[in-house]
Amino acid sequence: MQFKPLDRGNGLPVALFFILCFVFGLFSLYLEDQEQRRLAAKAAIVAQQVANTIEVFSADRQRALNDLMITWPEYHPNPTDWFNAHAVTMQHVLPGFDDIVWADENQQIQWNIKSADRDALLHRQLMDFGLALQNSEQLGFANALIQNPRGHYLAIVGRAINPYDESYGFVAASFDLQMTLSAMVGELIGSDFSLTLSDGKHQLMANGTLNSHEPVVEQTIEFAGREWLLKLQGNRGGFEIGRIVMAIGVLMSLIISIFLRRQLRSAFKLTQSQQRYKAASESSLDAILVLQALTRQHLVVDFKLAESNRVAQKMFATGAEHLKSKLLSEQLAELNHPALLPICIEVCRSGQAYEQYLETNSDLISAQWIKIQVVKAGSGIAITVRDITARRLSQQALKESEEKFRRLVDGLNGHFVYSHDLGGRISYVSSSVQDILGYSPEHFKLNYRHCVKRQPENAAQIRQQLLAGERPEPYVVEYFTKAGEIRQIEYRDSPVFDEQHKLIAVEGIGRDVTADLALQQQVYYQANHDQLTGLYNRYAFDRMLKERLSVIRTQGSVSTLCYIDMDQFKLVNDSCGHQAGDELLRQVANLLGTSLKSGDILARVGGDEFCLVYADLQVSQVLEKLAVMLDAIRSFRFVWEDKVFHIGASIGVAEINAKTLNSAELIKAADHACYSAKNLGRNRYHVFDESDQQLNYQQSELEWVNEIQKALLEDRFELFYQNIEPLNQPAKGRHYEILLRMLSPKGEYLNPGIFIPVAERYGLMNKLDEWVFTRTISALEAHPEHLEALDKCAINLSGMTLGNEEFLDKIIRRLRHSTVPPEKICFEITETAAVTNLAAAGRFIDALRELGCRFALDDFGAGMSSFTYLKNMAVDYVKIDGSFVRNMCRDRSDYATVKAIHEIASSMGKLTVAEFVSDQETRIALTKLGISFAQGFALGKPAPLQNLLNEQKVIIRHLTAV
Repeated sequence: MQFKPLDRGNGLPVALFFILCFVFGLFSLYLEDQEQRRLAAKAAIVAQQVANTIEVFSADRQRALNDLMITWPEYHPNPTDWFNAHAVTMQHVLPGFDDIVWADENQQIQWNIKSADRDALLHRQLMDFGLALQNSEQLGFANALIQNPRGHYLAIVGRAINPYDESYGFVAASFDLQMTLSAMVGELIGSDFSLTLSDGKHQLMANGTLNSHEPVVEQTIEFAGREWLLKLQGNRGGFEIGRIVMAIGVLMSLIISIFLRRQLRSAFKLTQSQQRYKAASESSLDAILVLQALTRQHLVVDFKLAESNRVAQKMFATGAEHLKSKLLSEQLAELNHPALLPICIEVCRSGQAYEQYLETNSDLISAQWIKIQVVKAGSGIAITVRDITARRLSQQALKESEEKFRRLVDGLNGHFVYSHDLGGRISYVSSSVQDILGYSPEHFKLNYRHCVKRQPENAAQIRQQLLAGERPEPYVVEYFTKAGEIRQIEYRDSPVFDEQHKLIAVEGIGRDVTADLALQQQVYYQANHDQLTGLYNRYAFDRMLKERLSVIRTQGSVSTLCYIDMDQFKLVNDSCGHQAGDELLRQVANLLGTSLKSGDILARVGGDEFCLVYADLQVSQVLEKLAVMLDAIRSFRFVWEDKVFHIGASIGVAEINAKTLNSAELIKAADHACYSAKNLGRNRYHVFDESDQQLNYQQSELEWVNEIQKALLEDRFELFYQNIEPLNQPAKGRHYEILLRMLSPKGEYLNPGIFIPVAERYGLMNKLDEWVFTRTISALEAHPEHLEALDKCAINLSGMTLGNEEFLDKIIRRLRHSTVPPEKICFEITETAAVTNLAAAGRFIDALRELGCRFALDDFGAGMSSFTYLKNMAVDYVKIDGSFVRNMCRDRSDYATVKAIHEIASSMGKLTVAEFVSDQETRIALTKLGISFAQGFALGKPAPLQNLLNEQKVIIRHLTAV
């Protein structure tokens, strides 16, 4: 071995160690023997005390039981009460009894004093509890040991009350040994002893654990005729004196031996320590100088070089050899650092090391930057000098680079640079984060988790990718700014690896994309939503309908498509302007959107057309919802300025199932069903049926529009008339209403019930009104003899015409230059058109009434039915809607309605006209009510006006000839 001389010095310390251990061992054995004797004597005394206590307890209780039986009365009216009173008293006087029972001569229990167990004990045999009383003449107590359900051992004693006469019965008593022994033995032994108390193989009580290495005292105890064995052992307490003495002795022996060994080694180590120091000093990369302190009046004033290594000699230039013999103060002056001398003196005085980085400006040292460390060394100091020129220059270059990088990243607008460890803790964040979120970089680094509003849904996947060294796709995190706003930050993470390609950190750039995402959302919203109503637009609806079709085909489910077309919208739009129409659409959209559930789709697909998809509902389940919707629409009132409108809706319904071909065919089917609902009377729904005759109605309507326009160009219209007969008014001449008929290219009359609604729906009615007015005036002008016999000629005007100022000017100019007296012309306007456009209707009526024209309010009662409007409307006639007149003789409510309208109109000074008079019975009823005029098939069917004109001309010629 290397240090053989030192090994020779180990023998004496080892021998001394074993000798001291042997002496301390003998002393500890003596102490241990004395301790065991003491414990055994103490245990014997306590064991005898325990035995005496238990036996006295047993004897006292048995004596009390004997006294109870000796005093038993030979006759008592109720022996149970006597027993109960004396036994309970005995239990209170002598505690310890668990229960005392009395049994009859058959050893059957009749009473016990423990009421809680009474129901379980009464009428049971004493033998059930192990108490054998076969020889009743014995004077002593029989005993038994049992275990109750709680696991407690019970000692039971008992005997006959009179051993010579069993008719008195038997008395037995039980003792709960666990409670009894704990109370008696616990006070005597405490925690100083361990014991076991046994009755044969039954262990009645145990305290602690008996140690086989310690003396055990055994004591026999008699309890109620049973023999118990008590084993008692004293506890040493918290420590064993012999072992403690032995441990202390071994420790002291070891300390003495080690101290001796160290003293022997110190002489050998001194030389080798010097050698090791010399070797370490010479192999060190740092310059080491050891200086000896120079004192004056016990104060250090300077230092003298005592020793230096080779590195120190090389660090100084060749011309510095003369410094070796000089004092430290002179050396520091040559090196331009005289301020270091007081520092070195302080280190030598206080022992507190000093460290500093210095830039050298002297030619005497080759290093440009040095790190010096001054420590106390004995009575002097040791100075360590390290050349850090290369590292210092590298640090300066790195610092300049970092400053340049910091200026670059801090100047980023809307971006910040970050770095975090693998645990997600941010180690660096650029100051530009404060411009974005309002938090300082230090606050954000410590509290960034509390600033997060919402993480990306795939956060766990992103973390797994980063830990695997993969670069995840850019992701967005939502933050609360310091001002409480919400910002979205897009992160682009890049893993950072060390030279061994081990993942060490994550770096990246965070970009504020709040404005970009908001713009994207706005663009997406605008691309998919109707700007007016906020509902989905046609493009979004087509896409979502295709997605719904795909789900239905995959899952085999069903849904229902409803195509909704608003009625009366065009009237609102034309009479009140586009602003009113837009507001109506917004309110209708809100109305349709009520009671929709998640998954349902509502979209505006046209001007006044909406599409609604009820998800996962069959047509039969939707019809009730549509009935409610139609009721809500029917009850809805749209108010715009001084106008009130009733609206309606026609709804086409089509089921979406796995058999549906595509979305285009589905919408087409629902659209067809919607037009069928319009044809059937509007404000209703119609379910699509492939066999329905109305399937081609839409195409048919377009054909009608084309046919109407061609008929106007080809002048294929003809004027008809229908008489209006006076009932309670004097006949002043002819009174009829002008009607319009259209001829087909073959010269056949076409149904006006078809082309008139189409013309109204497609904005052609104003052209038809103009045609009717112009041709009627021209016809009257051409037949002056007919004009002379004419009282009133009624011409119908549509709502679109009523609001047309240009057409009003044409009427005024035409009448002013016509031979037809204006008072012979009566314009009929529908109640709906007049009431929904009161301002326009008022201007129109006032302008023509100034010329002398008359006005009739047509179809009164079928629309607004507002008598307030009627009072303020300058009309001369009120035409009662034919739906009330037709059945008035068979329907009391219709009769009452006709009567009420007539009475109110008459009170306002207006004449009444009843439409649709189909029989003489109705005519008579109207006459009795006082209706002014009547019109209907019973009074005259529509006929060509030209026939009437020709007929009038023939009559006049005949009269002239006569």
